[in-house]
Amino acid sequence: MASSAGGYRVAPARLEAAAAELEQRAGVLKTAQAALAGENVPAAAFGQVSASAAASATYTKTIKDVAGKLDGRVTKATVIHQGLTAAAGGYRRADVQVAASYRALMPENPLPKAGNPAGVGGAADTGKWATAIAENRVKVSDALTSERDRLANLLAHGGKADDIANARTRIALYEDILANDRQILRFDPSGNGRIAELVGRIEPGTRNVGLFVPGVNTSFGNFQSYADLGKSLVAADATGRTAMVVWADGVFPQNVVTEGPAAHYAQTMAPELKAFGDELRGQIDSHAGPGVVVTAVGHSYGGATVGLAEQLGLRADQVLHVESAGMGHGIWGPNDLPASQAGVQRYSMTAPLDPIVVAQGNAGLIEWLGAGHGADPDRFPGVVELETGRDANGDLQWGLDSHSGVLKPGSDSWNNIYGVITGGPVTHEGFTGGSLREMAVEGIGRGL
Repeated sequence: MASSAGGYRVAPARLEAAAAELEQRAGVLKTAQAALAGENVPAAAFGQVSASAAASATYTKTIKDVAGKLDGRVTKATVIHQGLTAAAGGYRRADVQVAASYRALMPENPLPKAGNPAGVGGAADTGKWATAIAENRVKVSDALTSERDRLANLLAHGGKADDIANARTRIALYEDILANDRQILRFDPSGNGRIAELVGRIEPGTRNVGLFVPGVNTSFGNFQSYADLGKSLVAADATGRTAMVVWADGVFPQNVVTEGPAAHYAQTMAPELKAFGDELRGQIDSHAGPGVVVTAVGHSYGGATVGLAEQLGLRADQVLHVESAGMGHGIWGPNDLPASQAGVQRYSMTAPLDPIVVAQGNAGLIEWLGAGHGADPDRFPGVVELETGRDANGDLQWGLDSHSGVLKPGSDSWNNIYGVITGGPVTHEGFTGGSLREMAVEGIGRGL
């Protein structure tokens, strides 16, 4: 805490840092205490004289006393750690509540922050989404406190390495959200986590809004990578006319082999995505006005989810399938989509020999069994097939690495994603490389 006129200014981050340091020290003490508690030196170790037994008893008592004192110190450290964490969370909640009260007094559509036209990391406009962001900030703060307690418990009781790593990843995500005032529209830490984030601003002058939906294995453990994709696309538009929503507000399959082919995950998420799309349109209509182009981007399993949301009337002007599993279970042609989707412009890109091709376009028994994801987006009538091309190092994108590699800035595929969202230039399949023939030539050159 730092003194200020009339009292003290509390810095929650410093409280949290002190709590983290105390947590580490408590872990060291716990290790020492456990080692001492297990110490057992026989009387024979003190020799075979008459005083050996007394020396052994004195040693044992000393070790027991020290272990007991350490145990007491661990308990005190844990209590103080929990108190500091709770205090930091309380101050953060108070900050959020006060900020929300002041925000309610602000006029609609405040101007962007100077030097930050895209609004990356800034607060959203007033209205329904501003309320959701304020409420979710409190939820994130509470989740941070809970996750820190969980990590302390795991460290104190020898928890599994995977559980400890997962807790630390979540803590890092929560801390970054709070430290950078990120605009969280949906938040639920249960299970693998559900979240949706707005990057940039929806306001007068906004002309492009992307809605990105990820695929298999999506969780709080990798959400940051998708948020970074959204940030890169928004930051690339120096005019500040582009915003992105990264939507992971669903239960995603977590195993590509056993769960990836199943359609029911996408079938469950599709109505929720469609409803969110309606909400997004409402935010655009009230805060940005007409002329905004909405592009839904589905990556991997997310492509099938976007496709089924389209079947329900998803309000998107454009749809981009990126290494997509398919158009959606049961969607084989334009007649399988409602009339509302007749004017949607669709694009697709799939890198050569990405294993996702195994999932694309499977009909027959697999569909009858409730699995499969409909037509191959690259071959769907009316779809413009785009180039995946080369990565930032100039290497041709193909095979397993290309499945996520296509999302990385500096690649031809990333440039095409940006071009579709912003109405900029794109390269079509076969224009600049990336064909199966070129992939084979490079493969032979590498000795494959």
